[in-house]
Amino acid sequence: MGLRFGRFELDEDGRALRLDGREQPLQPLVFDLLVYLVHERARVVPKQELLMKLWAGVTVTDGSLQRAVSLLRTVLRDGGLADGVQTHARRGYRFNAPVDAGVTAAPPSRRGLPHARALADANQFDDALAAFERQAKSSPMSPDDWEAWGNAALCAGKPELAVEPLERAVAAFEAAGELESAARVALVLCNVKVEGRDLAVAAGWHTRARSYLENEAESKQHGMAEWLASRMALFRGELDESGRRARIAMDIARRVDDPDLHCLGLVYHGHILLAQGEVRRGLIAHDEAGAAALAGRAGPWVSGVVFCSVIWAYLHLGDHHRAGQWTDEFERWCERYASYCYPALCRLHRSEILANRGELVSAELEVRRAREELAHVGPYCEGDACRVLGEIRLSLGDGAGAEAAFRDSHLLGWNPQPGLSLLLAERGQLPAALKQLERALTEPGWADGQRRATLLAVLARLAAQSGQYDRARAALSELDTLPEPTLGNRAEQARARAELASAEGDLPGAELALRQSIACWLELGGRVHAAHVRLRLCALLLESDDPIAAELELTAAESVFASVDAQPVLDRCRELRSRVRMKA
Repeated sequence: MGLRFGRFELDEDGRALRLDGREQPLQPLVFDLLVYLVHERARVVPKQELLMKLWAGVTVTDGSLQRAVSLLRTVLRDGGLADGVQTHARRGYRFNAPVDAGVTAAPPSRRGLPHARALADANQFDDALAAFERQAKSSPMSPDDWEAWGNAALCAGKPELAVEPLERAVAAFEAAGELESAARVALVLCNVKVEGRDLAVAAGWHTRARSYLENEAESKQHGMAEWLASRMALFRGELDESGRRARIAMDIARRVDDPDLHCLGLVYHGHILLAQGEVRRGLIAHDEAGAAALAGRAGPWVSGVVFCSVIWAYLHLGDHHRAGQWTDEFERWCERYASYCYPALCRLHRSEILANRGELVSAELEVRRAREELAHVGPYCEGDACRVLGEIRLSLGDGAGAEAAFRDSHLLGWNPQPGLSLLLAERGQLPAALKQLERALTEPGWADGQRRATLLAVLARLAAQSGQYDRARAALSELDTLPEPTLGNRAEQARARAELASAEGDLPGAELALRQSIACWLELGGRVHAAHVRLRLCALLLESDDPIAAELELTAAESVFASVDAQPVLDRCRELRSRVRMKA
């Protein structure tokens, strides 16, 4: 049974709103908003209640709700309900139309494959999956239907449910002699297997797709094959080959005039440039791809790849400020298009930004959820989630938790640097810490290449602490040659200069460098990072017999660590406070 208001019929079970019998495309959140307001139509529903019900467990602003209400009003206005949702200032919203119960909704079995396709087109992916599964049991499926089913599963973040319908689509297109279409779906399967780290199976689908394209005129699919070749080469650590393939993909994109392919080629070309130390050119490529996605030039799936790549690149360069800017733009884009195809990766990026801002509890919740999801939808990045988790635990002073996370990261094929080396250094294992960093710098994977500035700064700091002054100077000299260091890298570089100055007996120079590091972290919003540097500055000021200045830095640091409940670090603060009292 459904509900009727004006010329509309609301079918909750089928998640459909019909106007004069025609189904209206509604974004999932807008549909949920309508249902909630209709059921609570006897009262004004507070904004906070709607935010909690519709975005459970997700932090959003009032603007998200306002946009959803605006979209709902547009649909209702088309059916003559211009005042269907009333705003009550500073209170909330109320549904404003007479509602009749007892409308008979169309049985799901009678809606057919067009309904399933319509649900997918309206981004109601979970409902589309259920509809496709029902129809597959009773209706013949065309190659396009199998492909739409698989794509809906991918957009729902359930790649394991996409494989079989996509395999069936390839077989059906091949049987029909539609070889370019068969290649298109085979390339999607190749990418699914790359995401799942099944590289042997991915290579098989890649070869199959190329065989379909042998006698076909050049098209987007030829470029997609080159992009996937670039991606697989990157996973194998073959940076030159990956870059070459990405450039070929972009050349094909220009010839066939395909924005999606051009954006994909741009971000992977940018990844290679960054890994090879060409930071400026790499970021230009990423920013161009991101701007194209914001302008709506790329489709939803490609835009998801682009945004995640851009945010990831800035994070690994230590530029949390710009990573945060792109994250905000991505969230705005998701709200605009109701397309959130990469929730696990986005959650991982968000957790790292939250951690930098000192919101460690929220950051840890996000990264643990991200890891659980990535284990299913993107295992190639699960190790990176463990790295982030380890760094959060390290910031809280939990050495055992950090070590467990870093070990998991390594087990999953990720290099958990520089966090693991910093943990070893805290435990007094400086030679082992330096070996780990040297290995990451001399035998870098592509991710290590992008983090080179951060690795060099930490190496310089630990080398100075271990008495290897020449190695510390060499690392700092190389840092000086790198273009446009980010604020995060400048903060780490200043910390390294401070350790070298302190080791050489230049306490005023060390104090100045530590204050520069603190200023950079505070400008970035990295209050926990700044607090850790304050503790080092406190110890240095005690060496300089300046207990008043030392106490000021200690009190500032203590307030931050108390706010994030970092008990092990607070224990160290108490030890320092005892030393401050003795000096006073």
